[in-house]
Amino acid sequence: MTAPIILWDIDGTLLRAPGTGVAAFRQSIRAHTGKELGRGPYDLGGRTDPDIGGTLLDAIGHGGDDALLAAVLAGVIEAYASLDGELRASLVVMPGVPAMIAALADLDAHQSVLTGNLRAVAERKLAAGGLDGLLHVDSGAYGSDHADRAVLARLAIARSAVALGRSVDPGSVWVIGDTPRDLACARAVGARCALVATGTYPHDALAGLGADALFSDLADTATVLAALAAR
Repeated sequence: MTAPIILWDIDGTLLRAPGTGVAAFRQSIRAHTGKELGRGPYDLGGRTDPDIGGTLLDAIGHGGDDALLAAVLAGVIEAYASLDGELRASLVVMPGVPAMIAALADLDAHQSVLTGNLRAVAERKLAAGGLDGLLHVDSGAYGSDHADRAVLARLAIARSAVALGRSVDPGSVWVIGDTPRDLACARAVGARCALVATGTYPHDALAGLGADALFSDLADTATVLAALAAR
């Protein structure tokens, strides 16, 4: 196959760390507003941290305050540092991920990240999962860059083009994620999308969305590579 550009989502796709994100937001919101975040449930899948922070502040009557949101997001980074033990204890790398990254690397694919996480949080998660150093994080895009995931897709493609020293056809880019929002951002920029049912959305919920490929997980490396090559 021609070496593609792979933009990996993190949460639910590469790894999961149940509860850590909500705990970090709860800790930061308490510190900056004195209010307790309710128990939820919260629809966080595929959303950016600025979007999540704004929604949670709305829920406690502090929406629309950009300075407060910036402070809360900075506090989330600090909270993750204090929750590092919990993160490492709860974090699970999704089936087949290390082998899939290695197989794509053998094909000279340029692999980076497209994630709603703030960059510092993303790097902490990748390190906790033993995936740091395997991806070109400098050419990725993060929630700390913008709240809109489609904007992040454009940024990641542009940064990958700079890193590669050539123009990039969005049609050669694969966004790999686990939510309808991953598919929407890929479609917004003309990229392809593979969805993996290892996050909060089950296979049946993803099946009718029109992704270019859909997998229950990434455990069958050969099957995934064949699907990426066939498009």
